[in-house]
Amino acid sequence: MQQYVELKDVFKVEDKIKQMDYPTPNELWKALKGRFKTKNELGGVIDYFLKENMVILDRGRIVWIKNPKLNKLLHRRGFVVL
Repeated sequence: MQQYVELKDVFKVEDKIKQMDYPTPNELWKALKGRFKTKNELGGVIDYFLKENMVILDRGRIVWIKNPKLNKLLHRRGFVVL
């Protein structure tokens, strides 16, 4: 059976990643205190963020990288920003 995550929960994950100091997926799971029924639901949100180039995983830690101001600056300096 397919599990769907509500949009408000996706925003909650985004906010929590930004608040925390480069959390591991397990630390994020604990910080969200039962917002998701399974770790797979949270994993699906993290996968979405990875596919959309919003986060990267660095040594097992989640790093929020989507930053419009930084992207604009990098673009002006000749970098290709996806």
